[in-house]
Amino acid sequence: MRRSALFLFLLCLWAAPALSDPNPRIKELKATEDRGAIAVSFRLAEAFPAGALGSLQNGLPAGITYHIELFRKRPNWFDDGLSSSRIEVICSFNSVTREYLMNYRRDRRLVRSEVISDLAQLERALTAIEEKELFRTGGVRPSRLRVRVKADIGFGYFLSLLPTKISTSWRETRVRKVAATPAGGGPGRR
Repeated sequence: MRRSALFLFLLCLWAAPALSDPNPRIKELKATEDRGAIAVSFRLAEAFPAGALGSLQNGLPAGITYHIELFRKRPNWFDDGLSSSRIEVICSFNSVTREYLMNYRRDRRLVRSEVISDLAQLERALTAIEEKELFRTGGVRPSRLRVRVKADIGFGYFLSLLPTKISTSWRETRVRKVAATPAGGGPGRR
């Protein structure tokens, strides 16, 4: 009897995060090249179960880690990894001021900190990423380059003790060249 009870308890510990968590995924992934610089933007959809951001008020920090890779697609052979970046968005709640502090880090370096008071604005700040010059092409034609993104979400605790982590699957897109504007002005000029 004790073995089966222990087995059921361990099964619940293993299955509970999968049963209660949403199905997060990367959406609207875009990668564009302009003069050798590659800009990357995307959005993380369905990242939080109902009330997950509100649970930050218990005082435990939470965050999302985005893994972004630039690689050269090689047909009939292994892809050639060229560069990678890691973006961490971490937030905590200040119970005195009733505000959220969000830290945005790229490759372990603090890029910016924001104080946010609105939960909807906090969710947008955590899930919408736009990097103007994340990678350089290194002389490779943009048509052969690809960018892939994956997110690890660390929101929530099982039984208020064990941190849970959800990972998305990889999402990939081709790097597109930005259309050059004609010299001498905008549209309609001759």
